[in-house]
Amino acid sequence: MTVVIAVPVFRVGCRVGIDRGRAWSVVEEAVLWAITRQSKTVADLSFETDLPRQIIVASIARLMRFRLVEVTPKDGTVAFRASDYGFKAVSGGHPLPYFPKRVARRVSFVIEWATGNFFPTRQVPRLLSAFRLDQERQVGAEVRTIFVEGGGPSMSHQANLNRLSEIAARGWDEQVALVDGRTATLRDDEFMVLRVIDGEAQGLPQSAGPALRKLVAEAAALPPGTTHVPVIYSGPRETLDSEPVSHVCDFDAKDIIIGGTAHRESLEAMLGQAHRRMIIHSTFLDAKRFQLLAEPIRVACLRGVKFDLLWGAEKDDETETKNSTAASDIAKFIRDDPVMKGRFSVRMKSTGSHAKVILYDTADDGWIAAVGSCNWLSSPFQAVELSVILRNQHVVADVAFSIQRLVGRRGLADDMATEMAVTTRDLRRHAGSQGSAKMSIVVGETHDQLIRTASGASHRFLVGSHRLGSTARPGAIMQGETAASREGVKAIVLYTQPSGPLKNRHTKALEEEADSNGLILRRTRKPPLHGKFAAWDKDDIVITSLNWASAATDPDFPWGDIGVHLNSPGIADELASRLEAILPELRELEHPKNAN
Repeated sequence: MTVVIAVPVFRVGCRVGIDRGRAWSVVEEAVLWAITRQSKTVADLSFETDLPRQIIVASIARLMRFRLVEVTPKDGTVAFRASDYGFKAVSGGHPLPYFPKRVARRVSFVIEWATGNFFPTRQVPRLLSAFRLDQERQVGAEVRTIFVEGGGPSMSHQANLNRLSEIAARGWDEQVALVDGRTATLRDDEFMVLRVIDGEAQGLPQSAGPALRKLVAEAAALPPGTTHVPVIYSGPRETLDSEPVSHVCDFDAKDIIIGGTAHRESLEAMLGQAHRRMIIHSTFLDAKRFQLLAEPIRVACLRGVKFDLLWGAEKDDETETKNSTAASDIAKFIRDDPVMKGRFSVRMKSTGSHAKVILYDTADDGWIAAVGSCNWLSSPFQAVELSVILRNQHVVADVAFSIQRLVGRRGLADDMATEMAVTTRDLRRHAGSQGSAKMSIVVGETHDQLIRTASGASHRFLVGSHRLGSTARPGAIMQGETAASREGVKAIVLYTQPSGPLKNRHTKALEEEADSNGLILRRTRKPPLHGKFAAWDKDDIVITSLNWASAATDPDFPWGDIGVHLNSPGIADELASRLEAILPELRELEHPKNAN
């Protein structure tokens, strides 16, 4: 008996660029390290590393081919040492230079819905539409269609890029470098058709897993006349990996930007430092304020910098329409500018994120990011903003990954998402650093975890929020009251304006109630506070885009707000001191005039 089993599939196809080239081995890097400070002969290196002479010679030959090693005389023999170029490559902590050959390749693969297996399309003998399956039935074939319930395989940009890399890269010396989004296709109206003859499945892809093989066998064993086979999805499920990863690094407190004017100056400095690429995510947009920044942007464009502008405002229809109109006005201004045209792109659709992020590359210092509270392309730079400059390449890689998740909703068709995925991969290859600080990118519910951690403070609990809203009590006030309940802890929550249903009378009542519970809840006025931060005890701060006292995180969209958690000796004291110099309300609370 012959039975036809139809398994629903996604079919994905695109044109990719593959970088083909031999990567540096551990042996080659070890040899370069060994001759960084002093010259050594082949015999010296062979003895020190306990490696055969042939391996040392081959390693040195390749290093010399890339100008990383030079020949020097030593005791009448030939010795080798790192060249200036090689020394900079090693001491800078960057990966050794890599010069692959770029080849283009068309790749297509299918993902079956039932167990999440994926295969190159060439391994699937037959793909039919629902119409063609009906034709098969009409001519008398016993066709049984699988219907999947309870979820399905992840079709996120990251998931499909991982599948693409596994299929497209043929060997350890190949890796996916780009995806041509213009050629990306996705079909979800086809079925992988398998014939089962006398209990033996015909045409199953070689790499099909046991779960898929079992499903096909069970479907084929059902009574004759069965046309629909419902199954529960049994494959891997998408996980939103929002857990923070802490990176050890050095940190200079000067990389915390505080104040409107300081942010304006920092933005102009970043525009001046950008080498080839800059991505700006500003929750809100303002066409007139963009035009005020046009000149430094033009200068960067003339240097060859390519820009992408993202925005995320979608609180309500009015807000989204206003910012969509601003995006259109900015795009028109750019089209009319002969310098920016073709080098500055504006995304016309909201990302839905409240994050404020800048990511750019530099000529000598790798990639740099800025994360905080400033709406870079709509701010008048008059409020008290807080942002932090990130220079550690592993931390910056986490920022690039967050941008990938923000823009990757169109799958492999989104070129920027692919670019950010490749950038993340390359940045994570950098050597780890040393230092007295620990830093991590904060998204989603990690904000809630950290504010609960802060409530265990032993002497300081300080939170800043632009708005005070209906979520103020669970968001910041309860944690502040918990901290204030312990002897010796001063707990302060600052805000600038009420939000949503709260009116001034409501905020006044909240302030009085907080005072009775030991928490100081105060409104800032001039200058207004737009920064969002938390600082506790001496060594911990979080600078973020989340309004601690008026917004809640969305577990289904962790990247709706992005922040930075920094643990560094004395950093909370430093932040509090600098804020006191700007915010008179905080200065009065910390140093009351009537104190003895």
